Amino acid sequence: MVHIEKNYNNPPAELINSKWDNVKKSVLVEKNNHNAQSECYRDTTLEALTNLYSNKCACCERSRGEELQIDHYRPKKARNNKTNTEYNHSGYYWLTYEWSNLIPLCSSCNQAKSNFFPLQDNTKRISEHTHLKANNIVLLQDCEKPLFVNPEIDKLPEQHFLYLPNGKVEGRTPEGVAMVKFYNMNSRPKIRDRKKILSEYTHEIKEAIDRFYKSTDTNKKHRFEGSLETTFSKIKRKMNKKCELSQLHFFINQYFEVFIANKFPKEWKAQITDSFLEFKSHKV
Repeated sequence: MVHIEKNYNNPPAELINSKWDNVKKSVLVEKNNHNAQSECYRDTTLEALTNLYSNKCACCERSRGEELQIDHYRPKKARNNKTNTEYNHSGYYWLTYEWSNLIPLCSSCNQAKSNFFPLQDNTKRISEHTHLKANNIVLLQDCEKPLFVNPEIDKLPEQHFLYLPNGKVEGRTPEGVAMVKFYNMNSRPKIRDRKKILSEYTHEIKEAIDRFYKSTDTNKKHRFEGSLETTFSKIKRKMNKKCELSQLHFFINQYFEVFIANKFPKEWKAQITDSFLEFKSHKV
């Protein structure tokens, strides 16, 4: 998860088209009985959110393209389950069509999240839109202190997560723990996609080593270092928050020995690590 700058004062033109005025008024009258018109918030914002989030899921950072769905950060519908009653709430119907409450999620994260929305303290929950802070998403966030990270408000959402060499993610804070749990961030497909990236970098380096052994070129050491630098450059380039799984790449860059070099025999591990550290020192 990475921070995204969204201008709440400049929603997509279609979302604020006057043709939706009656729909938006009706939600304040019907409240939790309102039948949300998805074409109003989905069809009017999906393209804008997809572009804003660089075709990535706001949570898991996987590039999902056409699979991305519009999620209500604060659920529009009440949760009134007979089990796990501590997570029940009355819903945030008045935010159904609010640009500030809409984010893109992949189908996996969206389905897992459902209409959960845990807070640090449930007594702080706002249940009516008439409250002074109810329509200001920033003030509402500060008042309720939810356990779900909002990438548009939290300037450092990455501080809540720890990526591991086995492809899993752990929460570093109560918010991170809640996100990992409720968004199912360690589902098999998500772990598989992270491990695939790690395997690709490992494979590239292994191929460079194999070429080094087979080559009779007197300049083979220089060619080997060039191959390593190509892989290292790719890791650095994909730390850009517009790239898929940029935070995983941040951890690879930060803890290269743990994520990549440890996968190689002892005689190569030190050399690969030293080459990476030298690359970093010259590519600041």
